[in-house]
Amino acid sequence: MVMKILIVDGSREQRLHLVQVLGAVTNIVIQGAVSDMRSALHAVVEASPDVIVTGAALPDGDGAELIASVRKLARSPSFVVVAGEPSDELRARYLAAGVDRYLEAPQDARALQVAVSTLRRRATGSIPPEETQRLLGRMTSGVVHDLNNYLHVLDVTFTLLRRHPEDPQLWKQIQSAILAMGRLNATLLAYARGSALAPALVDLAALARDTVAVLGRVIPADIVVRFDIDDQLPPVQGVRSELEQLVLNLVMNATDAMPKGGELVISLKRSAGAVVVLEITDTGAGVAVLPTNGRSQSTKRDGVGLGLGIAQAVVDRHRGALNVSPLERGGTKAIVMFPTTRSLTKLELRDE
Repeated sequence: MVMKILIVDGSREQRLHLVQVLGAVTNIVIQGAVSDMRSALHAVVEASPDVIVTGAALPDGDGAELIASVRKLARSPSFVVVAGEPSDELRARYLAAGVDRYLEAPQDARALQVAVSTLRRRATGSIPPEETQRLLGRMTSGVVHDLNNYLHVLDVTFTLLRRHPEDPQLWKQIQSAILAMGRLNATLLAYARGSALAPALVDLAALARDTVAVLGRVIPADIVVRFDIDDQLPPVQGVRSELEQLVLNLVMNATDAMPKGGELVISLKRSAGAVVVLEITDTGAGVAVLPTNGRSQSTKRDGVGLGLGIAQAVVDRHRGALNVSPLERGGTKAIVMFPTTRSLTKLELRDE
């Protein structure tokens, strides 16, 4: 399928760079490269692009204002913003505006090509029938992966119950795991029918604590788990079962990276632009690489790294951003940013 791209940037040099980089990608057609918001809005109406690639600064506004203006149209393309220097405040502002991909390395040609080629036009209704099987296949991989995680939890917990049959915490852990498996199953069934579960307000702090509680003693005893959560944290709008998948996989990745023990810190705070930031930090030695073509490299022996791929897909469907990077003192930090100000009526899948 051919993807139609509109480039919007105030710098002629940058427009030429973007045309050269994206024009080299198979199945991408550059419809135009304009310098300002007014020309961009005219081009959206006339040419109906699938994706708009824009800079953060424009002569008559900025990328966030462009996103807000285009989003008012009945048919809205996806957005990739190519910023300059790293800025948490700027990133938070664009997440709140509803950007689909946000890049802070404008000269990184490969990152830009991947960011654009994995997007498609935002859907306005249910999942198109011709894409259902392809999307279902990806969802099935993620659900089966996480069901196996929960089955492992149940296996360990039942083993402990044989020794401590009166332990109420173990029975609660089993019940929570079964409920989480049921929510995963409901998610898969919804996508199989060509629809998606309706988003709702989710308390991420409670969800994170519940997910860690479900894992219980699957987390090795030599790993210290610590929570650092803002008491005034606003809820995010999303699908609970998918957000559970996200936290589950990031926590499991972190614990797998600490075979000799360590510290796992789960932090939730509110950032600029009404953005909720989830950080999961470990003191392990492994550094994972985010996926580019549906798979990710990993320090695990199987080399598949499916957990991070699932996490990235969930973050994308919730219009957030995920970054996983090593720490100077050792260990890895995964940062997820969720916008909280947009009013979503449906979370749609895109071709990841």
